[in-house]
Amino acid sequence: MDHSVHTAPERLFRNDCDATLDILTDLVGNRTPIFAMPSWFVTQDSAHVGFQLSELVGELVGDDPAPDRRSFFANSRYEALHAAVKLLRHRGLDTFARHGGRVLVLDPAGTLRRRCDPLGAGPERALVPAVEFVATLGALTTALKDGRFCGVLVREAERYPPAELGEAAARCRTAGARVALDLSGLDVRQNRSPEAAALRPDLVVLGETLTGGEVPFGALVGSHDVFAPWTGTSAFVHSNTYGGNTVAMRRVRAALAARWDGAGPRPPGAQEPERAWPRVLDRYARHVNPATAALHRALHGALHVVEAHGSRLTVELDSGRRLQLVDGLCGAGLGIAGHNPPDALTEVVDRHDAAHDYVSELQTVLAGETGLPHAYPAVSGASAVETALTLAHLARPDHRRVIVFKHNYGGKTLVSLLATAADPTRAPFGPLYQDIHYIDPFAADAADQLRREVATGTVGLVWIELVHGSSDTFAPLPQELLDLVAAERSARGFLVGVDEILTSYYRCGRRFAHHGRLPEIDLMTLSKALSYGCFPTGAALVSDAVDAAARTAAPQLVAELRTAHAHQLGAHFAVHAVAQVDALRLGERAAAAGEIVREGSAALPARSTTVRRRFAEGLLGRIEVLPPRLLRRFLPTRGDALSTATILWWITRARVFIVYDVFLLPLTATDEELRHVMRQAGRLARTGPYRLLVQAALFRAGQRLRTATRLRTATRLRHPSVAALPPFIEGSHE
Repeated sequence: MDHSVHTAPERLFRNDCDATLDILTDLVGNRTPIFAMPSWFVTQDSAHVGFQLSELVGELVGDDPAPDRRSFFANSRYEALHAAVKLLRHRGLDTFARHGGRVLVLDPAGTLRRRCDPLGAGPERALVPAVEFVATLGALTTALKDGRFCGVLVREAERYPPAELGEAAARCRTAGARVALDLSGLDVRQNRSPEAAALRPDLVVLGETLTGGEVPFGALVGSHDVFAPWTGTSAFVHSNTYGGNTVAMRRVRAALAARWDGAGPRPPGAQEPERAWPRVLDRYARHVNPATAALHRALHGALHVVEAHGSRLTVELDSGRRLQLVDGLCGAGLGIAGHNPPDALTEVVDRHDAAHDYVSELQTVLAGETGLPHAYPAVSGASAVETALTLAHLARPDHRRVIVFKHNYGGKTLVSLLATAADPTRAPFGPLYQDIHYIDPFAADAADQLRREVATGTVGLVWIELVHGSSDTFAPLPQELLDLVAAERSARGFLVGVDEILTSYYRCGRRFAHHGRLPEIDLMTLSKALSYGCFPTGAALVSDAVDAAARTAAPQLVAELRTAHAHQLGAHFAVHAVAQVDALRLGERAAAAGEIVREGSAALPARSTTVRRRFAEGLLGRIEVLPPRLLRRFLPTRGDALSTATILWWITRARVFIVYDVFLLPLTATDEELRHVMRQAGRLARTGPYRLLVQAALFRAGQRLRTATRLRTATRLRHPSVAALPPFIEGSHE
């Protein structure tokens, strides 16, 4: 239980955000992509911010010359702190037998401790286990003598003399533990950090101060060596949807440019981002993620999104040619009105009032929408899930068992990761919370497993994502299993939570995916639809009973969860997004659009050498692409060659922006755009797999030739052609 001395709840964001409003005016007005795709979205801004953060940390530490460092972009200091713990564990996997994944954290104010161990159960039974907290530097030194850790995280280092920090860092390294330093409260004008110079950290956590407290942001910055596990085949084992979005990148870029203008010498290249695309990719590879840059190079610009408007995206190939595409991804389901809707300016940006309480207004709106009266602000889907799981944990302190259905995706922070039921995604980051049971909802004995678990009387929460964006089964959860959950909830009193981040507001046909499928719920998470395609935001919604029980168990933590991520501009976008659902008559639109998708999916040939299984629920669907039969032993279904060939086919031949096997079609797409996508799906099914691979090889060869010609022709550099999508002419291709 929470017995600590209570202080004022943490608030990370300002109400006044004029600089961000100016950025949004420019981005939306110029149709600049804000969210195009998760993980693989590269922009000049993100590459440049990676460079700037490398230079910033080098200066703070006092490196001369500063070595290249990599960054991982998050949405808050807490997401970045979780990333730090995960990376320390992943980097120490080869010595796991010695330290067991244990991380030692100096956390004087206790804000991270409360989030990792909400019930004060201790490091073995905490929601985030094997993280040991101390409140003083002396206690940290003592713990290092007695324990073995893979890493040490230091928060509020400014409390201590640099000499003592240096001695502690030396003890850490003698004990074989890498050092991470939390500088999320950094004043961006600060030239040097005596604490960083003393600790010489392997990892540095940065936060919202780099956006002036105006945009959700966090970053983890470290050497290429410490980032080595997040390279190659495991490059995306840690990721998030909103990270690196253009609003945050522009705000950070401006803040750091001002720092060097006003507070210190400007490093070479720090003021203006590199504009030549090959050099942008070089910079991104050096300072963010080399695997992403390699993928972009392999696709010759097919993922280089340069314009976004409504249901259309424009990509620029390496040759300079531009292709206008129907967006079949929607930034992984972000927004309800497509990219850069004009009313985002006229109804939100131009009318935003810093004195208005949009956070409270959003709570009222969402209570009317869901029947859950308490809204906890979030900055991402993962932070919404983390808050919901934490509140459920507090509300049922004597019933700590959690049931999650396999194929569920909850996020990748150390708490939301519990709701991500994919072993490879969790494996490098243990130990994780153990009082959890994963049930395959499509197993023959799924109902029996559920009955056995709830019969123990230890289950406090059943967490459900009704429709999965990725699942080997290509199907929503069986209704029989949901009926059993509802019946057992009534009989045994456990909580039921639903993740509607991907599925809400008609993405899957219903206003909410659980409508008509689950009669009562206790918790819900929302995010993507609330963003309106413009701003990172989200919410965890809970019942009166959950809210009251959680407050009784841990009042200070609950107050922090209520206030820390409260963001008035994010809430304003969310209020407008919900109002637009009915203003745009999206319920009617989704019904008609869903019928087009169902008809198109049903029309796919029953037998195909390229496509095996298909699935559609509302406007979300998947089409499994098969490698050639003779090459299946050497070319796995999700292998790089097949993935890139499929992406290239969709973008350069079908003129649809789909990145492999998932489509999330825009709710505002026209009937003809939707029919075009489904016709192209049929065309893909009729394209033999060998032909698919040959076409990709020919495209690459052609792009190399055209790029070489472009580099020799200055006029083409100045005047790139635009190959707009024809009026849905079958067979057009690059």
